[in-house]
Amino acid sequence: MNAAQAETGHKRIEDLILKEIDMIYSLARVGEWTVREIGRRYGISENDVRKVVDNYLRLREKALKRPSQDALPKPLDLELGAKKSRKRRCDAIFATAKERQAAYRARLKEKRNADMQMPSQGPVTGSRAPAEEELSVTPGDIP
Repeated sequence: MNAAQAETGHKRIEDLILKEIDMIYSLARVGEWTVREIGRRYGISENDVRKVVDNYLRLREKALKRPSQDALPKPLDLELGAKKSRKRRCDAIFATAKERQAAYRARLKEKRNADMQMPSQGPVTGSRAPAEEELSVTPGDIP
């Protein structure tokens, strides 16, 4: 990186990845973006944007030959710690998932049996029937 690029914070053309090269070329060819906007978006100078467009095929071939970031070997620490065990409840009652499922099925069975044993109630109406009043019966009232 030369001094001018270091001052402005621009990337070098050689540091662009294949996807960035393709996008810069596409945006410049379509014409909806200006050279300045493309340069600002990808962190390169306007002059470098023109160079990418002019030397697109050569730069694309170079980017294909370079190893991608995904192909680089991962550090050993990340490989070992990549698969974390699931977080378990600390107050777990059952030792295994099989025991937990068996207890759940037993609870379902008990609930089903309890529902079957209870007699079904008749249809519930919203209003109560009027209570019949008992009339007092005296021996003189009966004909």
